Amino acid sequence: QTKTMYVAGFVVLLCVTASWSFPSKFSPKVVMPEQIHIAYGDESDPSQMWVVWNTNISTDSTVIYSPVGTRILTMKASGVSRNFTDGGKESRTQFIHRVKLTGLTPGQKYMYRCGSKQGWSKEFNLTAMKAGTNWSPRFALYGDLGMSNAQSLPRLLNDTQAGMYDAVLHVGDFAYDMNVDNGRVGDTFMNQIQPMAASIPYMTCPGNHEQKYNFS
Repeated sequence: QTKTMYVAGFVVLLCVTASWSFPSKFSPKVVMPEQIHIAYGDESDPSQMWVVWNTNISTDSTVIYSPVGTRILTMKASGVSRNFTDGGKESRTQFIHRVKLTGLTPGQKYMYRCGSKQGWSKEFNLTAMKAGTNWSPRFALYGDLGMSNAQSLPRLLNDTQAGMYDAVLHVGDFAYDMNVDNGRVGDTFMNQIQPMAASIPYMTCPGNHEQKYNFS
């Protein structure tokens, strides 16, 4: 009897282990947006804003948003994604999603999420550019911000959350370098700056550290 109970217990344990090891093929795959950042729209149009993010597999490109103060994200914009293959030996592939928000009210603050039915980001806030010339924009302007020793990053993140800046101008030399470790250093860096770059426009230009693979 003892031997029978032992065998039965082993069978139950084996079944439980198998259920954890082999998830159902019908389970939907969750794909969370990463490296989320925003940028001003075309020709300084204050009613536009780009939302950009990455995923590891191809999904729809959707942003849902509403003015801050509303309870439900009722507005929706769709965009496109493109396949990006890193130039390193592993040829790692990602999908870069770009969605343009249009018809924004200048100076209005909006809350938004990006993603698809396979996975949505957390909620972020952005503020549309003010219209006209009767205001003075506040910029954080810098270059040479690395991934592993970004001593100024905590201060930048805190200042951004405190509403001190309207936009960031990062004038080259990112992560040191974006291509290192088959692009993983760049991925980590973009996720490090996401709390800032997803909240205020993160405007950039390439520097000499971005020359790898013809500045791609």
